Amino acid sequence: MLKRLLIFGYPLLEVSTAWALIIWLGFGWTFVIYVSGIPIGWLVFKHAGRRALDAAHRQEVPPATLAFQVLAGVLFMIPGIWTDIFALLCLIPYLQKRMSAPFANMSTSPGNINWRMSSWSQGSEIIEGVVIHENDDPFDSGSIER
Repeated sequence: MLKRLLIFGYPLLEVSTAWALIIWLGFGWTFVIYVSGIPIGWLVFKHAGRRALDAAHRQEVPPATLAFQVLAGVLFMIPGIWTDIFALLCLIPYLQKRMSAPFANMSTSPGNINWRMSSWSQGSEIIEGVVIHENDDPFDSGSIER
């Protein structure tokens, strides 16, 4: 039921909001509001991407705020009043902290990422996985080590 509400309710909400804005402001201003989000979103997205790229060149972990800025940029580029409102909410630092709290325990320390990058860039030949030989019987449980 919730999935149907999201799939059909959200576009209905956007269309009804657009219709209300057309009645209240007129078609021209509503069109300007809808189209102005695209360049704003592109600028937010581009700025966050450059900051993330700079952090990657310095071999640092990009701050979590950049992920929210990228999300806000994408939401701004999608035409709609409610997507613009959600994009604005993604740019508020207090809400960023509240939304990123469940992901705070993930391992994103700079040392961990630097170790992964350095071992990969040194041409390491260790690949984790299971080797399956052509002549092994797939129904024989002893042929693959677990």
